[in-house]
Amino acid sequence: MRVHPLDREILGLALPTLAALVAEPLFLLVDTAMIGHLGSVPLAGLGIASVVLQTAVGLLIFLAYATTPAVARLLGSGDRRAAVQAGVDGAWLALAMGAALLVVGVVFAPAAVAAFGVAPDVSAAAVRYLSISAWGLPAMLFVLAATGLLRGLQNTRTPLVIVAVGFTANAVLNAVFIFGFGWGISGSAVGTVIAQWG
Repeated sequence: MRVHPLDREILGLALPTLAALVAEPLFLLVDTAMIGHLGSVPLAGLGIASVVLQTAVGLLIFLAYATTPAVARLLGSGDRRAAVQAGVDGAWLALAMGAALLVVGVVFAPAAVAAFGVAPDVSAAAVRYLSISAWGLPAMLFVLAATGLLRGLQNTRTPLVIVAVGFTANAVLNAVFIFGFGWGISGSAVGTVIAQWG
């Protein structure tokens, strides 16, 4: 069976994209695995905070999925400069939305956690994690938009490398802050925020 050259090109774009998408949830998996060693209360707190964070990010996933076709369309029409500008505009929008979400996250973390009706010790752990993790939201949303730009420019390997480096940094930093410094769930959030901004 003869393979068409476009099939190879599509596969070359699709495989790194798939790998990056699979790797992203591993950030939370690392946090969960490490926090699980601290007991059920921090683990439950992480679970509550993660639901809030993932919901917020899930609502803003369009930053990646709207940027990619906008950039690709302009690139396909031969206007690379406009394609890059569309991606830059998306990145600025992501930073602005991330900054707004940071303020909302820090101010309303207790109310968001209270909506789950959990025990006070679990609530305290969730609020602690959520209040610290909110500082990484602008970086996370910026990466979504930048990933959309790169994919639109047919560069799917750079986002994969960024995710791999971020995943490794997150795992190392979490281990240092959770166990080395003894910061517990707060250390997990701090490590993740540093990895997101790094």
